[in-house]
Order: sequence, then C-alpha cells, then structure tokens
Amino acid sequence: MNIKKFQDSQAEEVAKLIKRNLLEITSKYYSPEFVVSLIDHHSPMQLLEKARNQYIFVAMEDGKVIGTGSLANFGTPEKPSYYGTSIFVAFELHRQGIGRQIMQKVEEESLNLGADKITVRAAINARKFYEKLGYTYQDGIEMPDKKGNYIMDKTFHNQE
Repeated sequence: MNIKKFQDSQAEEVAKLIKRNLLEITSKYYSPEFVVSLIDHHSPMQLLEKARNQYIFVAMEDGKVIGTGSLANFGTPEKPSYYGTSIFVAFELHRQGIGRQIMQKVEEESLNLGADKITVRAAINARKFYEKLGYTYQDGIEMPDKKGNYIMDKTFHNQE
C-alpha cells in the first residue's frame, strides 16, 4: 500500500469509496438527511474543488483506492487551524492499520506546515480510533457537537 496526494483523475473512485462508507457505516449512527448531505459534500466535483485548497491523500493498493484523508486549514493563513477531515477506509479493510497510516500522513503534512496541533471532528463510531492515536477531547468536553461529532485535538510536542 502507498499513500500519495490526490490526483484529479481519482475523484470518481474516491467519492465512490466515501459514499459507500457513509451508506454502510455512518448511516447506522446519523439521520438519512445528514448522510445524504455528507454524500453531496463528497461528490467528485466537491472533491476537485476541495483539492484546490486542502491536502487530500489517497491510499492505493494494486491500483485501487482503499482509503482517503484530508488536511484542511479552517483558520487563516496568518493564524491557521488545521483539521484532519474525511478519513475513510474501505469497510472490508478496517482494522488493518490503513486509517492509522492515513492519519500519520495527514499529521506529517500539518507538522510540515508548522502546526503545533491538529483537530478532528470524530464521528460517533470513530472516537476510539482517534483516542488510540493520541487525540483527546477538546477542552475535556466529551460531548457531541450539533452535528453529533466529537471535537478532538492532538498536540505535537516540539522535537528540538
């Protein structure tokens, strides 16, 4: 398996992987309306648009997309606020370390950009995954936000 930056030609396949995850997994925890909005938010066209200002990574194996994850700055260039977003792995390949490797790539990129922390909006079913990676609940608040996600951070310690 290798993880590389998203190419425009992968938009359809990445969107298909995300849609499948949303329908097969996320739909167990969130309303149908919310799942549909997430599918729309991750359409091929939306991915192409996001790729202009986010770092999207794609995990590939044998020429097939098996996972994806993004790094977005929801702050400003002067005061960045980096978020790991849209982390998805093919359902049949869960629990094989692929998500962890994608998050490592996302975290490496945020460090390269000078981040001292990264934030995620963890879905109900992803909290334990992020806890294992060293993420803690923002401000110690283990409560979902309005959309049902948990805000979690990971602080990077200066390696000097």
